[in-house]
Amino acid sequence: METPTFLKDEAVLLLATAYDSNIENLKQELHQVRVVMEKKKREKECPTTLMEMTQCLDRYQDVFCELFRLYNGVEKLHLVIKTYLRSAMTETRLSSLTVLSIESKRTKSLDLDKFVKRLTMLDKDPTKNTDTGGFKYTGRVIR
Repeated sequence: METPTFLKDEAVLLLATAYDSNIENLKQELHQVRVVMEKKKREKECPTTLMEMTQCLDRYQDVFCELFRLYNGVEKLHLVIKTYLRSAMTETRLSSLTVLSIESKRTKSLDLDKFVKRLTMLDKDPTKNTDTGGFKYTGRVIR
């Protein structure tokens, strides 16, 4: 888990202010956890992911309570963001499928080979191609 900001005071303290942590206790915990991580590194047991780090701190919850609370918060935030991204992607896909279903007659009548050829021609040089079949080229992907 050697990222440029891993256990660096500036990054952790910035996060700590957002979580309303006790900064003085956290600074002491950071120093101590660095000592523990160095020992684990020598023993080849150093955590490599955020989840492993949280599990490692779990044994020392009473000692590193502020740091453990921050790691738990970040881990939960990570899961919330992943869940949101998955659901947003699903809604977009479902929306596209709904449009195709509603416009099923039009969808079935599309000549996909001709459509792909036109899009391929547009991708090669959009400024010279004027035959777009009624579609205005905006430089965006059609979804």
